[in-house]
Amino acid sequence: MRRAVRAAAMLLTASVTAGMLSGCDAARATVSRVVDGDTVDVVVDGREQRIRLLNIDTPETVHPDEDVQCLGPEAAAHLRSLLPAGTEVEVLVDEETTDRYDRVLAGIRLDDGRLVNAEMARAGLALPMQVGANDRFLPEVEQAHAEAVAAGRGLYDPEIGCTVPGQVTAVEAAATGLATPAGAGTAEQADTAAAGAAAVAATALALHSALSSDAPRDGLVWAAVRDRDDRPAMAQRARTAAGTAEDRADGHRATARELRTPPPPPAPTTSPRPTTGSTGGTASAPRQSPATRQRPRPAPAPAPEVRDSGSSGGSGGPPGYTGPRCYAPGGKTWTPC
Repeated sequence: MRRAVRAAAMLLTASVTAGMLSGCDAARATVSRVVDGDTVDVVVDGREQRIRLLNIDTPETVHPDEDVQCLGPEAAAHLRSLLPAGTEVEVLVDEETTDRYDRVLAGIRLDDGRLVNAEMARAGLALPMQVGANDRFLPEVEQAHAEAVAAGRGLYDPEIGCTVPGQVTAVEAAATGLATPAGAGTAEQADTAAAGAAAVAATALALHSALSSDAPRDGLVWAAVRDRDDRPAMAQRARTAAGTAEDRADGHRATARELRTPPPPPAPTTSPRPTTGSTGGTASAPRQSPATRQRPRPAPAPAPEVRDSGSSGGSGGPPGYTGPRCYAPGGKTWTPC
């Protein structure tokens, strides 16, 4: 029944497919060129047809309204490696055979039996997708995609910086690699280090917010982690990295403030007066002002000793004489002086 429906659909769209399939769901074709990760041109019966691979979605590279997405060039390159120009392939359609761009919706199988649609998912370069009733190749694609997730390939590779796991790894490495505040030599260097740490913190916080929110985000890299069980763990890793970077920024700001604060003036000290003269030696007495300086007084001369020679001492002086006396040698007799 399913095959009959496909055949009828193909007959109805024969003008679009230009006789590529005539009442059946498969045709031989030759690859002419790869357009991007999920689009390829083939030649059937001398006429070129554009094929859009069913049940996969790959990062954009040639969309007129979108930038080149993460791993878009890698997806196109991988499809070229699977479908070099001149490769003979089998083209298989499903319920709906064309899209609004008049591309043939199909799967491409190689002569060795591999489904190219599934091989793109197995490399981690395509996500499973179903549009309308076309689900013919979805089981093979989903199984291959599960292998890519388990192996961490492509959109799930933590070593590729543009993937979400890669972004988490990058902010962790950036936060742990920040310089410590003790390494700043000047206030300007500390300011620069603080600004760098703050930027890392802001990036990590934005990543944490995106991983914690259920709001849809553009890009296949975010679609790849939308339903992953480890998304909360990745969000927590981003928050931890943000905390580390914030601590570093605060430390550098404090260092900059310290480097800009002038040191306190030295405490006043009392210098002792020199205890020696200019020529050294013994200590000199404190100097006195001329007003307080006193001249030494001369010692009084000793009074001449008066000795009484008595009445029998000779006739050296009148009796009762008390004036000055001049003694003769030997000091026994005297005369008035």
